[in-house]
Amino acid sequence: MRVRVFLGALSLMSLYPSFGRAQQASNPPVVDSIAVITHNVFRSEEASSNLLFRLANGVRFRTRSSVVWREILFDQGAPYDSATVAETERNLRRLRIFRRVEIDSVRVDGRLVVVVETDDAWSTQFQFNLRSTGSVLTGSVALSEENFLGGGNQASVGYRDEPDRTAVTFRTQMRRVGGSRFTGGVLYDDLSDGFIVSWNAGVPFQSLTHREAVVLTGTNQQRRILHFRDGLVADSLQKRTFQNNLSAAIATTATSRGYVRLGLQAQVRREEYVAFQDTGLVVPDTVTGAVGAYVDVVRPRFAVVTHYNGFDREEDVNLSTRFLFTAWVAPTAFGYRENGIGPTAFVSTGAVMGDFFARLSVRANGLFTASSLDSGQVFGSATIASKVLDRHATVLHVEAGARKGQPPGQDFDLGHGVGPRSFEPHAFTGNRMIWGILEHRWFAVDEVLGLFGVGVAGFLDYGGAWFNDEPARLGGNVGLGLRIGNSRSSATNTGRFDLAYRYGEGFEDKRWVFSFGRAFVF
Repeated sequence: MRVRVFLGALSLMSLYPSFGRAQQASNPPVVDSIAVITHNVFRSEEASSNLLFRLANGVRFRTRSSVVWREILFDQGAPYDSATVAETERNLRRLRIFRRVEIDSVRVDGRLVVVVETDDAWSTQFQFNLRSTGSVLTGSVALSEENFLGGGNQASVGYRDEPDRTAVTFRTQMRRVGGSRFTGGVLYDDLSDGFIVSWNAGVPFQSLTHREAVVLTGTNQQRRILHFRDGLVADSLQKRTFQNNLSAAIATTATSRGYVRLGLQAQVRREEYVAFQDTGLVVPDTVTGAVGAYVDVVRPRFAVVTHYNGFDREEDVNLSTRFLFTAWVAPTAFGYRENGIGPTAFVSTGAVMGDFFARLSVRANGLFTASSLDSGQVFGSATIASKVLDRHATVLHVEAGARKGQPPGQDFDLGHGVGPRSFEPHAFTGNRMIWGILEHRWFAVDEVLGLFGVGVAGFLDYGGAWFNDEPARLGGNVGLGLRIGNSRSSATNTGRFDLAYRYGEGFEDKRWVFSFGRAFVF
């Protein structure tokens, strides 16, 4: 499958108005009219000869055309712009309710007509997931709808059994309420050791060309925090947090070829950590506040691929060049013991080289006081992927990080399918981490009976986590696996069944392990 690439301009000069004047000089054709065509999960020609497909279409709501119209970024009477068309396609795919989106232009009686055509994904899902690393089995069951009543909204309820707790989850997310840009959602986790409530509401940036955004996010939680060392529980705390964040931003430059955004943020936070045996004691509240500002500069670049993380379903691989810098001020007047400044920097970029593409990102942040660095972390990742052969993908991914002075529960924690795939939960914990994977995937068949796809993979992964006062703990796997997924699903959700030989320094239990769960996504 070829890689389609939508590139931004070749320099940051494309972010300024002079570039726009140069584009206008070329007199692009004018859009006379726009046509929207929506298809069900199975198109009419497929369903006409298959009773099962007709029943599947009949029990769901096809996406309303208004959902598509509200995402279209170009207008009748405006010049045709391929970058704006490409962003419209990405925004529609990002809704996770379509398996395929195609925008094409045709001439009718000499007039330019832009046709927006979508194929629905199967958005009503009964999810039954199991994960195993040999001796430990966990799982979850959920009923979710990514396209409630065909309106593009989300709702789900589920139960999950994790290594350290069980949880019942309720989630809802409303997009573009009343056709506006307003969005809002709530998540509630009823945990066996507490609860988590999270919320969001506001008018976010939903395209490269939007000029302003105001968003409120928050959380209220009370749960147990387990600290692991060398695979064993070292101590146990109860975490109590109430937090609200308000962000407001404007874009000084906002085009389909990039943006520059300036924003202000404010945070109010109450956080307590109590030894679990002392949770019945009265603990005085500690309330802190912080204010910050940020600048965010992006030059967009995306690759559109299939048969990469999943089967025959279009994916947008973000290869954009981005620079984000945030500076927080945390003064004693806002409840802190010392005056502090917290800078955060994020840099990412990517490139396409024939049938290969690569992505690199680095994030660093810290809280500096007059005396020293109070806390901080740095994390980086790199991915190189090849799509030389149709239905094949080869992926090399490496990530590494280091942390200092982080709150309890913020250690790196690898195992049970996170990092080296065949190790038990919390096998690798610490404030230092490195992990890499080389995997070749062959998506052999996209649809068996029109229901699921089948593929195979070979892999090698290695890495681990450790504390800075101990030797590195590292382990790895080499093996083969089976991949099963659904190209008509509303999300890239591919299952893996892997047989791996497990090895590593400090691990005497070197053996073959059968593990399964969700496939790694890059």
